[in-house]
This record gives sequence, structure tokens and C-alpha cells, in this order.
Amino acid sequence: MTEELETLWALRGLDDQLATLTAALSRYPAQRKSLEEHVSVEKRHLEDHRRATGDLQIKRRSLEKDIESLSAEERKFQNQLPMVKKNEEYQALLHEIAGAKTKRSDRETELLLLMDEEEKLGAGKSAIERALAAAEAETRDRLGRIAAEEGGERARVEALEAERAGLMGRLPPSTRSRYERIRASKDGRAVVAIVKGACGGCFRGQPPQVVQDARRGDRLLTCDGCGRLLIWPPEGAAV
Repeated sequence: MTEELETLWALRGLDDQLATLTAALSRYPAQRKSLEEHVSVEKRHLEDHRRATGDLQIKRRSLEKDIESLSAEERKFQNQLPMVKKNEEYQALLHEIAGAKTKRSDRETELLLLMDEEEKLGAGKSAIERALAAAEAETRDRLGRIAAEEGGERARVEALEAERAGLMGRLPPSTRSRYERIRASKDGRAVVAIVKGACGGCFRGQPPQVVQDARRGDRLLTCDGCGRLLIWPPEGAAV
């Protein structure tokens, strides 16, 4: 195998590793988004709880004002009773007093039900806060581990890129340009092995003469099917 073919075979291995690492790196944004969405959901739960609690408090204050107002109205009518001389007016006041009492009683019942609801809602707040705290802690931990994993993989990419640049510098300019052009159009795989007489990229069977030429390893060969560079793999090489 010529030095040029050896270099191309080594580049094949590096580019396969880079393709694998690039695919691995692409998973991190989705993982981060999933973790952040988990926290956002728990935050929305807490915000919904606070909003519901606030609404109940507003209703409670409104009912308390109604009860206070109705109690004052009832006392006013009670105070007017001793001053009434006519029976009709007396009966009218009693009717007003009874109406105010009924309204106040209804509001007090509503208030008790509302307070029960508020108490139940308040009891659930700590569970929601714990769920949020747990989600935030888990997210911090996972984001830290993701950052470490991603950093390691990016460092590996940089090392492979540096090694790759060194190998590319050993190729003739025409071969380098040809390699990069094929690599760009074939998902990062410019060089493939001949496996069982076929192209390792598109699996098209190769003519016997091409297979023989590949075995000799003395020149560049191209698959007529996919345009990739064909190399007979070195003995013991993984394909």
C-alpha cells in the first residue's frame, strides 16, 4: 500500500471517529432542553398554586367585607326598632333584619367552605415546593455531568481534528481537495473498504479488475456507484 493510501486509510478511521463524536455531541441540546422543561413544569405548578391561593384570598376578603357590611346593616335595623311606632314599619324592619341575617349566614357558609379550600390548597404547597427543589437539584447535577461529558468529547474532537490536519498535510493538494469534496457529499465518509468484492459505502459489487487493483494498493480507485475512494483494507483492520 502506498503512503498516500495509508494516509487515506488513517483519515478514514479519524473521520469515522469524528462522525461518531459529532453525532454524540448533537444529543446534548435536547437533553438540556428536557431538563429545563422539567423545571419549568414544576415552576408552573408552583405559580398556578400561588395564583389559585391569591384568588381564594381575594374571594375571602370580599366575603369578609360582605359579612361585615351585612352585620352593620343588621345592627342598624336593630337599633331602629325601639324608635318605630307603627306596626307596619316594625314588621318591615323585622323583614329587613331577617333578610340581612339570611344573607350574612349564606356568606358565612361560603366563607367557611372557602377557608376549607384554602387550607387544603395550603397543605399541598410544601409538596409542590419540594418537587420543584428536587427538579432543580436534579437539573443542576445532570447539567454538570452533561457539561463534563460534552467537554471531554469536544476535547477529543479537537485532538482528532489536530491529528487529521497533520494527515491532510501529507496528501498531495489534488488528493486532499478530492478527499474533502467526497467527504462533504457523503456524510463524512470519503474512503471505504472493499468488503467481499463490494464497495463498503454503497455495497455495489466491483469488477474483478478493480478488486485486483485494490489488492495491489498502488493507486487510487473510485466506486462508480457512489464516487467514494476504494481501498483494500490492511490485514487485520476493522472494516
